[in-house]
This record gives sequence, C-alpha cells and structure tokens, in this order.
Amino acid sequence: MNYMPLSSFMNILKIKDLVRSAGFSVALALGVLIGANLQAQTNSVSPLSIQGIGETTFGIGPSYLGMGATGIGYTDRFTINVLNPAGYTNMEYSTLEMSGAHRSFRHQIPSEGLDQSNFNTYFDFFGFGFKFADWIGGALTLSPYAAKGYNVSVADTSDDFGLYEYRSLGEGGYDQFTIGLAVQPLKWISIGGNAKYIFGEEVSSNKTIIADSRYLSVSKTTKTGISDFTFDGGIQLQGDLKNYHLVAGAVYGLGGDMNARQITTQYSFINSGIVETPVDTLYYNLTAGGTMILPTFTGFGIGISKKVQDVPVNAWDFVADYRITNWHEYRGFAPTGEVAPQTQFTSSERASAGLVFVPAYVVPQWSRATNLLAISRYRLGMSREIGQYHWDAQSYVTREVNFGMSLPLIYRSLAPGEQKASFLNLSMGLGQRWDGVDSHLKEEYWNINLGITLNDKWFQKFRYR
Repeated sequence: MNYMPLSSFMNILKIKDLVRSAGFSVALALGVLIGANLQAQTNSVSPLSIQGIGETTFGIGPSYLGMGATGIGYTDRFTINVLNPAGYTNMEYSTLEMSGAHRSFRHQIPSEGLDQSNFNTYFDFFGFGFKFADWIGGALTLSPYAAKGYNVSVADTSDDFGLYEYRSLGEGGYDQFTIGLAVQPLKWISIGGNAKYIFGEEVSSNKTIIADSRYLSVSKTTKTGISDFTFDGGIQLQGDLKNYHLVAGAVYGLGGDMNARQITTQYSFINSGIVETPVDTLYYNLTAGGTMILPTFTGFGIGISKKVQDVPVNAWDFVADYRITNWHEYRGFAPTGEVAPQTQFTSSERASAGLVFVPAYVVPQWSRATNLLAISRYRLGMSREIGQYHWDAQSYVTREVNFGMSLPLIYRSLAPGEQKASFLNLSMGLGQRWDGVDSHLKEEYWNINLGITLNDKWFQKFRYR
C-alpha cells in the first residue's frame, strides 16, 4: 500500500514546517505516571524529550532543588550532596532522604495559537548517606536519570487515501543507582567519587494512521535499554576566615560507552478509531546488542557561609555553580561494530546560584525566637542553561527560579555540644524553555518537590553519655 515513509517524521524538529500549511493541526497529549518503585519510569511530559536520550535530571532532592540545583561548592552536615561526591564527608550523621515531585507544563506555539497544559507526578529521590568516621563518608541513592514522555500528532490529507494522521509517541526512561564514597585526608580537602549504574528502557513509536479502514495503517516501535556503569568524581577545598566558611569545589563526569540493547518492530494494522487490529508483521528485530555514548561534564562551584557560634547550622550560605555538559559527544544506539551518526547537539552551559538562610540568625531582633518559621532554613535559587534542547539549529534557553524551605521536625541532643534534626523539605520552581521564535515550541512549567530528611548517628562512638 501507499503510506507516508516513517523516516519523514522521525524528528520533532520538522513539525514546525508542517504546521505552517493550512489545514494542519498539532496536538500535544502527554502521559502521566506515578512511580514509586525501583524500575525506570516516565517522569517527563515534554515534547522536547523526543531528542536524544530524553529529558535529563541531576538526581537530587528538594534541599538542593530549592537552591537552583546548586551545590558543587556547598557543605552541609544534614543532607546528601550528590552534586559533588566530595561533600559526603561533610555529613555528621547517618542520613535518610526521600522525596516525590509534581510537575505542570504549559506548551505553546505562539504563531499557531496552540496552547495546552499537562502534568505528571512521580518518585523523585531516595538516598542513604552514612559517616563511618570523621574522615570518611558515603552514600547510596536512587533517582531518575533521563526520560521520554510525549505524544505528538500531525494530521493531513492525501489524494491517494484521504485523511491520515502521523503520530509520534515516547515513554519510559532510565534511572540511576549511585554508590559514592569520599575521604578527607586533611581538614581542608576532601575527595570523592560516584559509581552510577544506569538502567531502564525507553520506548518510541511512530504511527501513520489512515482514517479510511479500507487501507492499512503502519506502526514502528523501538525499545532501547541501557544497563551499565558510569563514573564521576569531585573535590572540595574549604577553610575558615574569621566567622566565615569558604568552599571551592570541582566535579568531572566520565560519560563514555554504555552497554545498550534495542528491539525494533514494524507492523501493519486496521484502524477502527478505537483500537488497533494488527494484520501483519513487516519487520521484527530481536534484541540487538550495542552501545550508546553519554556525554562528559565538568563543573565548578564556590560557597561562602556565615557561621553562628555553638549552633549546628549557618546563619546563611551563598553558593554558585557553573557546569558544562558536552552533548556533542552524545551518540544514540549503534549495534556492535557500527558507529552511531553524529548528533546535532552542542555543549550546554549552565550557571546557577543559591542562597540559604535562617531568619533567627540573620535578623538580630529574632535571635531569641524559637517558633518553627524563625528557625527553619529557607532557600532561594536561580539558574540559566543554554544548549541542551534544540529546535532546528537554534538552542533553547532554560531559565528557572526556585524557592525552598526545611522545617525542623525533631531537635535532639546526643551529647553535650551535639545536636541533630530531621526536616520536612519543600521546594518550588518556576521555569521557561524557549528560543524566542514564535513558530517554535515554548514551554512554561512549575515544579513542587516534597521530601523528608531523617538523621541519626550510626558507626560512630559517643565521647559522652
């Protein structure tokens, strides 16, 4: 039969050329999944996730999201700093963190008057950090790594078979299980590393659906999975200057070849308007082994904190990060012995800054306040990234502002001079992705992350009882 070639719409970048023609309509219908298990999940509802490996995350909880995902040069005794594994030595307790997220998107193509909202809710972060001794710490974490979540359709008519629809769908994603360890050979320097096991599967489908049931429609589905390790490392230098604590940090991620597999199926079906009735398998490729190449990254960060005498938290912390991810190194799936084609991606550059403060220690009039809001930690953050997402050769700019807070649930003294606390953590973010062109997809989104941090002392002996 005569049908539209599947390859003609493999890239969402071509949709902008279609919607300019009269009679075309684009519908963005994106899935929702609530995931709370250890398997890969769909945590993206962005059409931009059709590109490359999908929408990526840092794999961090609300404590760091509220600071604009900043933390390479940050030290904190209560949280797990996945952004720089050298920071594991800064923990003073065994720490358990977990959180979930809710995201809401507004997708627009301004020149076409297209406007649609979507949302999803999912498991966001689980981590266990521990301190074996004053000079060595580590962490185990589980979090999303990358995901696809889109449903994009384009309708048109043909002189041969009438009305048809081309539909591109994506779901699934990859999670990361991280094992990290850090040592502090001297008081002013710490070094750490992460081994990240990336696992999961993404499913992409491309369908040409013909409205007239006398003609056969066609579907092609590709399942791509990853199961391999990648590594990153970091360093922190820190010291005191009077009542201030200064920190400088750096991180490097190896990226590189990842073991991958892929299954491709192509079949024809009859479209009833409700269900698909398969007719014939046109192509089926059993699991094919191969590789995917993940990009390397480099990051630098600085931090300055105002200490408070005999208090376990700082009056305030200011941190700033700069990170480069070499997306031009990324390669999609290639069977063993073959080389994947060059991608159109360019390196992304991300700058972010965050502020953490406790009102009771910042405002002199509140120094004796003991109410919950006065002793809570508040976070502000902002970030700007250019380069990860594209529409044609034009790079998208992602801008985001964040607010967060940690409410202490339990304060308890372990020994004279030792205090710890568990926290309820909340972060909210408001962002936009766009390249400024009215005929291109524009995204506006907001996030809410809610989690809890529990602290206790394991592995360490008390000096006093």
